[in-house]
Amino acid sequence: MKTGMPLRHNIEERTIDDIREYFRPEIFIDYCSACQYYDKIWTCPSYDFQTSKLLEGFQYIYVIGSKLKFDELEGSQKELIETENAEYAANEVYLAARMVLDEKLTGIGDRDKSLSVLLAGRCLVCSRCTREKQLPCIYPEKAHFSLESLGFDVSSICEDILGDKLLWTQDGLPEYLTLVSAVLSHKKLNIQDIYNSLT
Repeated sequence: MKTGMPLRHNIEERTIDDIREYFRPEIFIDYCSACQYYDKIWTCPSYDFQTSKLLEGFQYIYVIGSKLKFDELEGSQKELIETENAEYAANEVYLAARMVLDEKLTGIGDRDKSLSVLLAGRCLVCSRCTREKQLPCIYPEKAHFSLESLGFDVSSICEDILGDKLLWTQDGLPEYLTLVSAVLSHKKLNIQDIYNSLT
């Protein structure tokens, strides 16, 4: 399922001061406590540090909305959404899209170590995180936080900055899936360069 993901990317530049409007860790990190991965993945809450520290020194954020329309899927992906229940199918497509997107995003960070990449959800590097056994992360160079794990209101970011809306699986598959990631930088970046790295 890794090939042919019809992802469309929308990239918006904001300053770190601009994005702080959406930084509400007292609300959104608390929401994380209901998640099955809470305290089980090193890049997910709870933390023994202030997540605001991870923003220090950066001047710009490049918010990336990667949209996938379910009716544009082909092959085994199309078969999956036609034969499996909506929740399972949506999760499988999400994971497949994440694998494609994560590889491209981490490539951006690998090429420029001054950047910080925030992925579109929990860390997927290991099938089971060492945090469950209270052992150190074995791939710290591959581990990345996400906007939501730091305490950002991703739904509002999606609507206000990307001009889009997050849809959820309820009575069936939504029209589309949106993955929201970001790149933090000390200086202005060329948005076209980011786009080219994602396509």
